[in-house]
Formats: sequence, structure tokens, C-alpha cells
Amino acid sequence: MSAEEKKERINIFKPVNDLLSGNFFGKKFVQNNLPFVLYLGLLVVVYIWYGYYVDGVMKKASALENMEELNSELHASIQELNTVSLQSNIASKTKEIGLEELKEAPVKIEVKEVE
Repeated sequence: MSAEEKKERINIFKPVNDLLSGNFFGKKFVQNNLPFVLYLGLLVVVYIWYGYYVDGVMKKASALENMEELNSELHASIQELNTVSLQSNIASKTKEIGLEELKEAPVKIEVKEVE
């Protein structure tokens, strides 16, 4: 490696070296543009906050969508229960096991006690 190649390699890594060592912030250019650098820092903080905010909103939307699915499932189950519990359906199911619906009112049997 010649001296020119070493010097060229050093020049490539100089900005990175300045940034890591802290010399970058001491330069006149950065000191003159400090308000703009602070503005960029504020934008980064707002961008990160917005990412967390959107993540929270998406989680709430997902939970709400899940609740809508459960709500529709509840209504379907209630409708099925109402269909099954109709008097005509119950009469046909009980007829299969030998029970029949009364056609006349029940009669109360009174028993007199014998003394």
C-alpha cells in the first residue's frame, strides 16, 4: 500500500471517526446550524412517538374487530336458540321420546284426609 492509498483510506473514515469521537459537534459548521440540528432531533422524536401511537391505534382497531366478530357470533347463537326453542320444535322432539302435548287443561286432584 502506498502512502496515497493510506491517506485516501483515512479521508474516507474521517467523518465517521469525527462523529464517533465527538469532534463533529465541535466544528464551526454544526455550531452555526445548531437550531436546525435540534429541529431535526425534534422531528426524530415526533416520528418515533407517532410510530408508537399508530401501533396503539392498530391494536385497538384489531380488538374492536374481534369484538365485532364475537358480537355477530352472539347474535347467530341467540337466533339459533330462538329457533330451537320454538314450541312446535319442542313438541316434535318430545314426541320422538314418547311425550305428547296436553290438549286439555290439567285437573287438580284433591285428596281428603281421613280422620
